[in-house]
Amino acid sequence: MAAAGRTVKLKLQYPGIFKDLNAKKGMPDNHETSELEVERMKHKHFRKLQTIPEEEHIHYIMRELTGLSDSDLDELDAEDSAALSELIFNFMKRYSEIARKLTGEEE
Repeated sequence: MAAAGRTVKLKLQYPGIFKDLNAKKGMPDNHETSELEVERMKHKHFRKLQTIPEEEHIHYIMRELTGLSDSDLDELDAEDSAALSELIFNFMKRYSEIARKLTGEEE
């Protein structure tokens, strides 16, 4: 993973074909993606998470930060999905720590 300004590049262990992302980027349908650009989280994402069911959180944030559709996410290899989840949880870690301090759950 390498930081690039407002995005983080996630090298996929198992490159895949993401048809909706390819269409969005004007790439051929069969273009194989070997690296995802993952936007950094913003406060708007945390606000949205508060309005949707918890079981939808990770899929929502994966879609928002990568530009992948639900059907594209379904094509993401489990290893790469885990790496993306870890990256997202790292984005959220500091925010979560501060929230716990503010609510008195952590001393």
